[in-house]
Amino acid sequence: MSSALRGAREAQGWTQDQLAGRLLRLAESRGAALSVSRASLKQMVSDWERGKRKPGHYRQLLCDLFGRTADELGFPDAAPAPLSVAPAQGLELMLDQAAVVDVVTVSGLQQQVDGLRRLDQQLGSQMVIEQTGTLVTTVRDLMSHVISEAERQQLAGVLADVAALHGWQVLNSGDTSGAWTLHDLAKTAGRESGDPALLSHAMGEQAYDLLDVERPELALQLVQAARSAAGSKVPGLLGAWLHAAEAEALAATGDQVGCREALRLAEQAMPAEPDNSAVPYVSLDDWQLARWRGNVLAGLGDSGALDALLSALGRTPGMSVRATASLHCDVAQSYAVRGERVSSLEHARVARDLARRTGSIRQLRRIDRVTRLLA
Repeated sequence: MSSALRGAREAQGWTQDQLAGRLLRLAESRGAALSVSRASLKQMVSDWERGKRKPGHYRQLLCDLFGRTADELGFPDAAPAPLSVAPAQGLELMLDQAAVVDVVTVSGLQQQVDGLRRLDQQLGSQMVIEQTGTLVTTVRDLMSHVISEAERQQLAGVLADVAALHGWQVLNSGDTSGAWTLHDLAKTAGRESGDPALLSHAMGEQAYDLLDVERPELALQLVQAARSAAGSKVPGLLGAWLHAAEAEALAATGDQVGCREALRLAEQAMPAEPDNSAVPYVSLDDWQLARWRGNVLAGLGDSGALDALLSALGRTPGMSVRATASLHCDVAQSYAVRGERVSSLEHARVARDLARRTGSIRQLRRIDRVTRLLA
């Protein structure tokens, strides 16, 4: 019985089904889609954990996913067989599919991205992560086989958007390596699209991959490069988002003065009437910026952050479960800094319940870090 594998999985807070999904996505990101369904792979995970079968060619994927050796996962046997991959579609078929791409096709693909984004905000990443990954593959394959440069550039814009969305979903699931790969794809597509907004947004999101692996100095460099790429060529709403992201990175490096200045610039850049129609991938309004400010200041140990957070909590729009969970975690952190244990644990409990509803491993880890402050 591989209790080591089960222990590694449970340490990540993953179910057997979630582990199966992550294995599928990791293989796909390497261009080696597994010729097995998620349900079948979930059964394999159960069999591996009970010692009923060996992982064979899945062993290396498991090692890479957990960042552990085969011995540490309880699989010290011989080298695995070559990875089984799904047969690639013929070049002729892909060229035929790409040949029908036109403005209407691109618009339809973008509408799918926008629909998945809305569902992601309302239901949580785990409900749409597989569909988003499938759309990334579809757009990437079309872009790889389209001949017209104009149509390729249009597809690049869609790919930059959907890859960044999928990258954030994967980061939310706790897979920083997978998120990095997707955000890198989004950056590459953003450059080819010629849209500085898409490029700078992908760079800003990728900075969070670095923050999650505790590389704040690198995250700061990346988000500052994103602001440079954006310049004055992007909508004010995205400019405000980039300043706020920079403030969060500055806070992580301990630069309180720089952090407060970046927050001031974010507030200054916010349009009087926020409208994200030009940048639908940026969800930011006055309430969300107030919450973000409170979150950043709470991370700095600012005792005054609690008032701003409680004010934001009193104006919760009730649209995004994920945002509400994050806000309760911010409040819990601020109470913890003040030493108010009972209030901190109560908000941490609410945050954990909401995070479980959305399946956010990233938020659950953050909540655990906050509760450890009270230990």
